[in-house]
Amino acid sequence: MQITPGKQLTTKKMLQYALVLLIAIVLLYFCFKGVKWSDFADGLRHCNYWWIAISMFFGVSGFILRAWRWKLLANQLNPSVTLKETYDGLTIGNLANFALPRVGELVRCGIVARKKRVTFEEAIGTVILERSWDLVCLFLFVIIMVVFSWKRFGSFIQFQMINPAENRLTKVLIIVIAAIIVLIAAAAILIYIYRDRLRKHKFHNKFVGFLKGLLHGILAAFKIKKKWLFFTLTILLWTSFWITSYTTILAFPSMNNFTITDALFLMIVGSLGWAVPVQGGIGAYHFLVSLALSEIYGIAHAEGMVFATISHESQAFIMILCGVISLISIAIEKKRAKTPDSL
Repeated sequence: MQITPGKQLTTKKMLQYALVLLIAIVLLYFCFKGVKWSDFADGLRHCNYWWIAISMFFGVSGFILRAWRWKLLANQLNPSVTLKETYDGLTIGNLANFALPRVGELVRCGIVARKKRVTFEEAIGTVILERSWDLVCLFLFVIIMVVFSWKRFGSFIQFQMINPAENRLTKVLIIVIAAIIVLIAAAAILIYIYRDRLRKHKFHNKFVGFLKGLLHGILAAFKIKKKWLFFTLTILLWTSFWITSYTTILAFPSMNNFTITDALFLMIVGSLGWAVPVQGGIGAYHFLVSLALSEIYGIAHAEGMVFATISHESQAFIMILCGVISLISIAIEKKRAKTPDSL
């Protein structure tokens, strides 16, 4: 039977999904390898779930703060973009990340652009700028931890994160990266030389339109009027992450000697785990956090896995719940819009 192009695309997506899911499963396998399930179950029983509930509350607060910050950027393009739209886009995007990594950023742009108040390309531009500031914040936190607590945390970052990355950067990989850069440069030159011919093709116009919309979104966001509010929301957002980390720590009696500095370190490690391109950080988060607890604090592997599992799954739960609620909310809005007024 002949496969249609649409089915080929679907098959490709399913293979990508299966690959990243397999990576997550392998990571989980190595995380739980050697863990006694009786110790794991005992750790779950001794957890104070009231503190976990508080951490989940601050997790939801983080969604609202991020949506509010994104709204400020989107309002530079169109003041009619609402907080509900950016919140729904964000939460549905989080939900989508559990299906396919990193696709959530595109999904949330599509949600905001669906009412045609901003274009999809402009929305992507605002997301790029927003995420750039988050990377800056994470980088600053890492620098602070390294500078002020090198003896305790710096060695972990050096030997468990930086060195393994350097070891993987082989000569072959360097050659591949160099070749990609050369190909991109050659493509840019060819496009410039044959620009008159390319202008006659529809693809060229669509591609240029996409780049213009993207650039428009980025530049418009830089002209934000309420800069003080944007930076305040950014600080509050990362503070909510910090508090979420600390309240999760308070849920474990064996970690009652941990300080807010320890919470900051685990927040940084956890953020790196969430950033790994697997569904919802599954496996990667558990691996990095349990490794940090074992290497830095001497926490038993089973107990570290309990902490990582509860910390990750509690936040994953509210991501999925809020995403589902937003989907239902949008479905109700669409139904009301299609239903004629009975009055």
